[in-house]
Amino acid sequence: METEPSRSARHDARWCTVAHQYLPHSDAPLLVPVTFGYRRSDPLRVRATFHCPQDDDVVWDLGRDLLATGTRTVSGGADLLVWPAEGPEPQRQVWLRLGPQHTHALLALDRTGLLAWLDTTYALVPADSEGDHLDWTPIEQLLAGR
Repeated sequence: METEPSRSARHDARWCTVAHQYLPHSDAPLLVPVTFGYRRSDPLRVRATFHCPQDDDVVWDLGRDLLATGTRTVSGGADLLVWPAEGPEPQRQVWLRLGPQHTHALLALDRTGLLAWLDTTYALVPADSEGDHLDWTPIEQLLAGR
């Protein structure tokens, strides 16, 4: 598991882990390798790539703050929900629901690993400083009519 900025670019952070996907009418979860990527140049987004052995990879763009909030309480809505697990050992896992309510994928992630990786991303770009790292040039050009 890699939770530090990648060696190739101190502006990126990557976390490789395995999610447990829970399927209807199945006794055991499906293990799905997933890579979470974060770039300092795109500070609001986390890219989650789910590596599916039988199909093409599935990629979801997630909000970094949405993921962080989901480690503590329910976060998101519509096609994306994140929340901490409850039970005898509370908050060992984080639930991730991707897709529409009736056809969604339900996955569990290691909460400790996710929190450690998120800490790495916040070390790269502290909370509330994301705007300082965005490239505003395209928007400025659009507004200027160029």
